[in-house]
Formats: sequence, C-alpha cells, structure tokens
Amino acid sequence: MCMAQVAEKSAENKPLLRVSVVIPVFNGCAELEKCLAAIAVSTYPGFECIVVDDGSTTGTAERLAVRYNARVIRRERRRGPAAARNVGARAACGDILFFTDADVMLHPDALAIAVRVLDADPGLSAVFGSYDDQPGHGSFLSQYRNLYHHWVHQTGSEDASTFWTGCGAIRQHVFAEMGGFSVDYRHPSIEDIELGARLHAAGHRIRLEKTMLGTHLKRWTFWNLMATDIFRRGVPWMVLLLRCGGRSRDLNLNLKSRIATALAGLFGLALIILPLSGHFGALGLALVLLILVLVWTQLGFYRCAARKRSIVFALAVVPMQVLFFLGCAAAVPLGFIEYHLDNRHRRSDPT
Repeated sequence: MCMAQVAEKSAENKPLLRVSVVIPVFNGCAELEKCLAAIAVSTYPGFECIVVDDGSTTGTAERLAVRYNARVIRRERRRGPAAARNVGARAACGDILFFTDADVMLHPDALAIAVRVLDADPGLSAVFGSYDDQPGHGSFLSQYRNLYHHWVHQTGSEDASTFWTGCGAIRQHVFAEMGGFSVDYRHPSIEDIELGARLHAAGHRIRLEKTMLGTHLKRWTFWNLMATDIFRRGVPWMVLLLRCGGRSRDLNLNLKSRIATALAGLFGLALIILPLSGHFGALGLALVLLILVLVWTQLGFYRCAARKRSIVFALAVVPMQVLFFLGCAAAVPLGFIEYHLDNRHRRSDPT
C-alpha cells in the first residue's frame, strides 16, 4: 500500500515531498534489522520504506518488515541489487527515491537533508552523502576501509558526476527517464556509478552533500576487500571509463588517486623486473622512491586516520593503501581486456 495521498505540510505550509526508501537485501538479516530500526526513527515524516528481498534463502526479511512497518517485495530468483532497486522504484509512490543498503544505518536526519537539498534547488536531479567516521564493525580492515570511504567523500567536490546508493536520493521522474539502474550488473558492483555517469552525460546535476550520513556495518576481510576492489569495482569501472571517454574526476578518480594508481603500476612492474635484471641497486632505489611518492599522494588520508583514530592506526593503513592502489593498477589492464572482448562480442552478435 502506498503512503497516504494527503501529504503532510511543512512549517511554510507547503506539501512535503514524499520519499520512498528502497533497500535491496539478500540474506543480510542481522544488518537489515539495524537498517530498518534506524529508518524508523527518521526525523522526516513523509516517507515509505520498501524492502526488495532478492531471492533470499530465509524468510526473515518479511518478518522484520512487518515489525518496522515496511513493505516487502520478494523476488524468487536472485538478480542482483541493481535489478532489485529497479523493482522497488517501480513500486514506489514517492516524489523522491532514496536508496540505501541493508548494511547501512542512516542517520536520523538523512532523509530530511536529502529533501531539503532537492527542494531548495529544483534544477538538481540527485544528491548523495557518505559513510560517517564510526563504522559498525570493529576489525582493523573494516575501520580502515570505511574510514577511507568517508574521507574520499568528505574531501570530494560537491558538484558531482557520479551517484552512490549507500545513501543517495534521486527525483523519481528523473530515475524513470534514465531507465533506472543497468541490470547488466548482476552482483554488487558499480551500477550506481554507471547511473551517475549517464545522469551527468544527459545534463542532470548531482550534489555530494557531506552532512548526509550513514553508518556502514559491513565486516571487511582481506580477501573480500581485494576481490571487491579489483573485480567488482576496479575492472568494471575501467570498462565504464573507456566507454565514457575517461572524463570523470570524481572521488576515487581525482588526480592524486590517478597518480597513485600509476605509481603502483610502475612499482608492480619494477618488482617483476628486479630479480631478472640484476640491477638491484638502481631498481631498489626506484622502488623506494615510487612508494614514497605514492604515500605522499595520500597524506591527507593518513592525517585523517591519525586524527580520527591514532598515529599507530595511520601508520598501519599505509601498506593497506599501497595494496589498494596495486589492486587499482591491476584492474587497468584487466579492464582494457574486458572492454575489447566485450566490443568484439557486440560486433559478432549485434542482437
């Protein structure tokens, strides 16, 4: 059932914009309960909550939805979060679609901030925020990765050319006009970034609102972190850049990140060449210089890590950043290969 058709009014006696919160979920019931509990205490009154169960093997999502007055749409087969969000958007009644993930606890004012930003600027099509600096899981990797995400967004340009579904809102009619998320992404990937690229190319304006926050509950491990960085994000992002002409300079694609990725690629090549060349002195010095410059490009994040946690923590994340950019560098040639293979497949099978 849709939210009440008689909209509540603001202090200025204007009808409140209606918001539909859309959450895809696959078996993440422990996190989903925290996600729904956070939305339930939102300071914004005019919203509905839609949970899209993307083929979960448990029925917990439906029980939780009833408890928190949310609506559940169950899909029998898993199609991925992009398709699940599209299903939720089609069932939504709101003027604004607010996307979040089942492992994110939105701050109580997140919906209100999204509405305020969009209502104040009729020419703005979408707005997104960031994770806060207090991740829900206490492991070192989880603290590091989520804090890095926080820092990237908090230091990014407010005039964005991308989008983010961890804490992002878009006008319903714009989303429909753009055809929603690409269902080519069958797993959690860069479907939100790809939508942002299409929005930007079509002339829509997107805002990064740094006060619009959510707490990330995800527990990162070393292997799922590396697999995500290379295969779920790095490679498809490289393919997207090749298709779009590589114009984006947002967030992880800013100049210093690009320099760090190039330096990491040179570092990796030097490591391969070193035992074959016999020139240990010169190449060893080059390796040290490459790492020092790479570390320099990330000094802002290390200062943030020291301020938010400790100097010891900041020192501990240095090798993790080197590994991160090595993964980014590895994704570049892999992305080129996938892009050209995909183009060849499209030419041979135009249907």
